[in-house]
Amino acid sequence: MKNVKKLFVLTLAAAGFVGCSTTTTCPDTDGKKADVRPTPAAVVSRPAYSTLGLEQKIQRITEELRVIGVAMQKYSWDHEGKFPPRLSHLVTKGYLPASALVSSADPTGGKEGGVPDAYSEWGQAKETDEPGCSYLYEFSEAVCEWDWKSYLGGKPSLSDIDTNRDGKVTWAEAKSWQLAHGDTTQQPSNRAYSKNRFPIVRCYWLDYPNAGANPESRCTVNLSVDLQTVFVSKPWWEKDTP
Repeated sequence: MKNVKKLFVLTLAAAGFVGCSTTTTCPDTDGKKADVRPTPAAVVSRPAYSTLGLEQKIQRITEELRVIGVAMQKYSWDHEGKFPPRLSHLVTKGYLPASALVSSADPTGGKEGGVPDAYSEWGQAKETDEPGCSYLYEFSEAVCEWDWKSYLGGKPSLSDIDTNRDGKVTWAEAKSWQLAHGDTTQQPSNRAYSKNRFPIVRCYWLDYPNAGANPESRCTVNLSVDLQTVFVSKPWWEKDTP
C-alpha cells in the first residue's frame, strides 16, 4: 500500500496535477463560470489496461476520473451547486458520453457495478450500482443499506439527516453529514473532513482480479468531493486518510 501511494505521488508530480486538465478551462478568476466541457478520450489506440505498470494504471484511472469530475462540476454549476442523483444523469443530461462511465480497468464493462464481486464483504454497496457504470458513487440517491446510525459522527437521528423529509436516508444525505460531522473512526473526536480527502466517485478496479485473493491489492482510486483531487486509498478510506 505504501508503494502504491508513493507511485501515485510520483504520477501526479509528473503530470503536473493541479486540478484542471489541459483540455478544459478552470473557472475565471473573477468567479464567473468558465466554459468547461468534458473531453472524450483521444481517438488514438492506447495500450490495453492489462499491459500497463502500476503507476501507469493509476494514471489511466486518474484521467478517467478527472473527465467525470469536469462533467460533475459543470452539472453542479447548472443545478445550483447540487450533485447529480446518479452518475447516469451525467449521460442522460448530455454532460458525458455513456462510455465515460466504464473504466478501462473494468474487464466486465460495468456489469458488476461499482464494486467488483471479488469484494464480497462490500455487497452493501449494490444499491448504488447503475447499468454500464464501473464506479461507486458515494452521493447517490440510493437509500442507505449500511448502518449509518452507529457510524456517523454525533450519532444523528433520522430527522437530522433526512433533509427532504421523505422518511428515508440516502447515500447522499448520509455522506453529506459525514463530510460535515465526521464518523466514529476518527480519534480523538469526530470532526469534519477536508473536501480534498473525501471521495465522491471511486474506482475499485485498480488491481482486479488480484484483489479477490490478496487484500494488499485492494486499493481504490478516488475522486474527491472537491471534484479536482484524486487520491489512492484502501476500500475503507476513512481508516486510511490522515
